[in-house]
Amino acid sequence: MAAAADEVWVAGWRQAEAMLTPRAGAAVVVAGDHLYVLGGVDGRDFLRSVEYTRFREDGSLEPWREASPMNEARGFFGAVVHDDHLYVVGGANGPGGKHLLRSVERARLLPGGGLGSWETLPVRLELPRRCAKLAVVGDHLYALGGFGGTLLDSVERAPFLPDGMLGPWTLVDARLTMPRYVNAVHRHGDAVYVIGGHRETEGTGLRAVEYAVARAGAPLGPWWRTAALQQGRYALAAAAHGEHLYALGGLDGAVYTEVVEKARIGPDGTLSAWQRTTPLSSPRANFGVVVHRNRLYVIGGTNRDGYYRSVEYASFDADGDLGFLATAQEAAAHEARKAARAQRRRPLPNAGTITTVIHTRSYSYLEVEAGGRRSWLAAPRGDFTPGQHIRYSRGVAMRNFHSRALNRDFDEILFVERAEPQ
Repeated sequence: MAAAADEVWVAGWRQAEAMLTPRAGAAVVVAGDHLYVLGGVDGRDFLRSVEYTRFREDGSLEPWREASPMNEARGFFGAVVHDDHLYVVGGANGPGGKHLLRSVERARLLPGGGLGSWETLPVRLELPRRCAKLAVVGDHLYALGGFGGTLLDSVERAPFLPDGMLGPWTLVDARLTMPRYVNAVHRHGDAVYVIGGHRETEGTGLRAVEYAVARAGAPLGPWWRTAALQQGRYALAAAAHGEHLYALGGLDGAVYTEVVEKARIGPDGTLSAWQRTTPLSSPRANFGVVVHRNRLYVIGGTNRDGYYRSVEYASFDADGDLGFLATAQEAAAHEARKAARAQRRRPLPNAGTITTVIHTRSYSYLEVEAGGRRSWLAAPRGDFTPGQHIRYSRGVAMRNFHSRALNRDFDEILFVERAEPQ
């Protein structure tokens, strides 16, 4: 991107028009010059609602508008556009996302960006898949991995029929090299990449990346390992532009990350070593990303501070790094805002006294007493001892959690990003 005489390159993100509703675990797709965000969780409920906007020439967005809601509330699911229809597959709803979905819906894309009424298709996935990831390869729709009562390494596909309906789903013989859950999937050219995910033993993030190359008339597979991420993560997002594949944000254990990595895509689909590039403006997980023209958009998501309505975007430079061109005054204002954010550190809201400590490779499991009540939390491994008074952040509560590392069941445990002795 060529700069005008009075412009400089800023490694950062611009703000676009915010969504109508905060959303994490939503599906995002692009059709022409329109961007759609579907379902997800607003911090309390799973959503049926759909909203859309239009990309302006300068990269900004028009105000968001509501489209026809899906028939069923769902989050952590996949969506694709094929011909003149938008399809959604799998996911979950209900308390804690415990109701796993096999259903498929579609809606017609209307002129001007709206959607027709949603119809639930008669075909259903072979397996329920929370966090199902989708890819269109040839005349088939693929669903990869996810959670169906256990972490899945299976892949299934359904053919697109001439009328836009889907034929029956069937399991593909070629399985992923490992179970994948809350991972990212992205197709670029003839290759489909599966990136990161959730390590079941301790809830940490995977670094492993694998890919398969589409072959005419054949089901997708076999799967091959390629260069691993620098940082393991799950609940991340992925995108591709030019010769680069990108892995953005996510979680490693209970720690949200803002890290963005890029890898060069080789002619045979293999990846070069991953390198870090411009980080997100804030750590986040379960967000959406899309690429439109020469810009990458980051949509919604969640972190320790709550659920996001925000949309941010950046351009790609000649080296595949992310940022935007700005006047010297705009660049200085951007750096001042970034420095102010770095100075702010929210106080930890919770406190208690440690009664029991169990260390594993990645976590410190802490039994904490506060107000006469004892509860368990898991924090990044630290120098904790019984009797210490600690403060700790909000976290993610897991009920009926089994720790494979400890071979122990917890009725309830809170996974927190920060815990600090006082």
